[in-house]
Amino acid sequence: MNYIINPLVKVFDFNGKATLKEFWLFFLFYLISGFIAVILSAEFHIEALQTTYRYLMLIPLTSLGFRRLNDAGFNKWLFLIPFVNLILAGINRNN
Repeated sequence: MNYIINPLVKVFDFNGKATLKEFWLFFLFYLISGFIAVILSAEFHIEALQTTYRYLMLIPLTSLGFRRLNDAGFNKWLFLIPFVNLILAGINRNN
């Protein structure tokens, strides 16, 4: 349970360290709870539930990813590469 609560408590700690087990258990929790949010959103016709959940969990997931890469000895900014790719893919350029 500490592996799920700890990233939520250290939400703004981008410089610490996180174990591999902590990262993957929190990521699994993120996926399962996100799936539950999608089901509840569809069942009760609350579109804002899914979007709110994703935005609220983005910062803890990002800070945990930064801490995991610090612990592994890599540059922590490498965690943002998928986000940058999504932003670049969403840009509409009319050539």
